Amino acid sequence: MIKASGIICQKRTAITDKLIQELKITNIQEISTINNTTLFSSVFQTNLHYLTALRTKPFMLLAGISGTGKSRIVRKLAQASVSKDLQKMYDPKSVENGFNRWQLHKPANFELVQVKPNWHNSLEAVGYKSNIGGSHYEFTPFVEFVARAWKHQDIPFFLCLDEMNLAPVEQYFAEFLSAIESRSMENGEYETDPIIKPFKDFGDDVCNQMIDHLIGTVNASNVVPESLEAKLVERFKTKGLTLPKNLLVLGTVNMDETTFSFSRKVLDRAMSIVMNDVEYDKFFAGETENDMAEFDDGTKNLLIDRPIRGLEADDNGAEQVEQYLTAINEVLNDTPFKLGYRAANEALLYVSAAHQFDSSIDVNSALDEFTLMKILSRIEGDKRSIGSLLNELQQVINESYPASNKKLVQMAKTLQDKQFVSYWT
Repeated sequence: MIKASGIICQKRTAITDKLIQELKITNIQEISTINNTTLFSSVFQTNLHYLTALRTKPFMLLAGISGTGKSRIVRKLAQASVSKDLQKMYDPKSVENGFNRWQLHKPANFELVQVKPNWHNSLEAVGYKSNIGGSHYEFTPFVEFVARAWKHQDIPFFLCLDEMNLAPVEQYFAEFLSAIESRSMENGEYETDPIIKPFKDFGDDVCNQMIDHLIGTVNASNVVPESLEAKLVERFKTKGLTLPKNLLVLGTVNMDETTFSFSRKVLDRAMSIVMNDVEYDKFFAGETENDMAEFDDGTKNLLIDRPIRGLEADDNGAEQVEQYLTAINEVLNDTPFKLGYRAANEALLYVSAAHQFDSSIDVNSALDEFTLMKILSRIEGDKRSIGSLLNELQQVINESYPASNKKLVQMAKTLQDKQFVSYWT
């Protein structure tokens, strides 16, 4: 759970009213001074793993059956973090009658991109230079949203790729998959490989058109020296369009006969959460539509200023993580599911992120969630190829990791009954 300090609950549920009565709180604002209460456990219990995963890595897959709120949770995350000033800047009409973040259909820090089955190259994602009707660059909503995020680096920006696996991700999202693995800090600046090459390489005319479209000016006399605008003009011209640190990309995934399965290349680069739970009691009680709380500045900063190297992250539980992953790899040795250095780095980051949101969380609990997201999610095959692997993993992923152990038992049973198993189905 996230620490309660500074975060105000958006909706007074029955739990809230009961807590107020028991603790004799006279003002809902006073709840923000209570640390680790039952209220905030309830509010954030179902959302903590989203936030922890996004602090670990700004790329996440939300998988599950249709209608479980995968795209809605992304919109809610944006609503929880959008500011009134940002919303007014890009959609003034939406705040004419006052600013209510929870009623915004499209927060200014949110973009929904609907993936099409015919996306078999990156042109639909990052655009392309065209000479039809004169040389110019064909932009996409994805590129325009990335540029907007660059202009407001103190607010998390959430991109939702809806039905992400209707087309092969490796084909239409190749530039992003490469850039997400190139993240580094250089002279205090967050850097990645570009998803669009340096604008100057397109020629002066096209370069100026691109700058004008994404930033709003190409006239040097209109740019204040040392301003963010001036820095972005220089960056885009010389470095191209790279990924800003406040961009968080989430893809919704339905695993059925109409979609493509994910390769380990994609799974290795993303955090993964399965959303198959359907709680009708909460739905009919009206407790599922407004289950998010406004993010305070501290929560926003945790999503934006993320460590990249796990060994340098605070409270990373390095000793326990090393022992656990070593034991896992002893079982996975000589299989295509063996873990590499990327998994170790992200395990350290995940444990650290969990502690940042709740200092009382233990390493095993964090590793339990990580195992579901990054270890078991990579395993699939028939009985001949997997053999006794799942049973052997249970010796390591035991009752100390209850969620992962439960999933592993289910997978082993499915393999036994159907001769084939996949984490996703």
